[in-house]
Amino acid sequence: MDIFSPLGLALAVIGVIGGMIMEGGHPGELVQVTAFMIVIIGSLGATLVATLPSDLGNAIASLKRFFLPGKYDFHGLMEKILELANLARREGLLALETYANSGQGDPFLVKCLTLAIDGSSAEAIRETVEIDMHIAEEDQKAGMKFWETWGALAPTVGVLGAVLGLMHVMSVLDQPALIGPGIAVAFVATVYGVGFANIVCLPMSFKLKRHVEHDQLLKSMVLEGVVGIQSGVAPGALRSKLKVFAGAHGGGDKKH
Repeated sequence: MDIFSPLGLALAVIGVIGGMIMEGGHPGELVQVTAFMIVIIGSLGATLVATLPSDLGNAIASLKRFFLPGKYDFHGLMEKILELANLARREGLLALETYANSGQGDPFLVKCLTLAIDGSSAEAIRETVEIDMHIAEEDQKAGMKFWETWGALAPTVGVLGAVLGLMHVMSVLDQPALIGPGIAVAFVATVYGVGFANIVCLPMSFKLKRHVEHDQLLKSMVLEGVVGIQSGVAPGALRSKLKVFAGAHGGGDKKH
């Protein structure tokens, strides 16, 4: 589990609520069902308008990736590729079938190795795999864009909620006792919009973007490794090439 995700959300909420209390406010003042309906439900509806039906599944799947992300062991995967390169150099590409058919190998590495074992050229492997990478990247970006869109719309809908609240206040100017609470409700809508966007939606989209970038970088390393194996690149030279990818991530975790 990515501890930074729940920890960061908790710290953000504690910081906002704690600051409010220090200023003499009460957390109960933020509990406004009307503001929630207008801002959160309203902005969700607007986000769905901007989302393709086929992308909604990616948006839901991105929630799991945010809290339970995959792990990226650049160094470990590099060592496995070099081990397979040494095996192929000694016994030929067909010797890699054991790993490819074991059912326990890295799925993306197995996919690339299968192409090489089947006799595909380096160019064909690269072309096929890059198309696969591009499609996967677009699916991942669709989930990210959902949260980015929601984060962009929520503050504006919050302003809309504030305006609606002030309109209600203007209608009861002859009842002074209702003016203060009415204005409070109006401003709570703005707080909901700005807070939800900047504490939840936008940070989620930023982190998901980094996951997409890491995933693509790891896959690029695997692709270069398999192309090197298929082309007969010496393991020493291949190590030097793969270190470019693994350099900044050598201490990473195990799978993706």
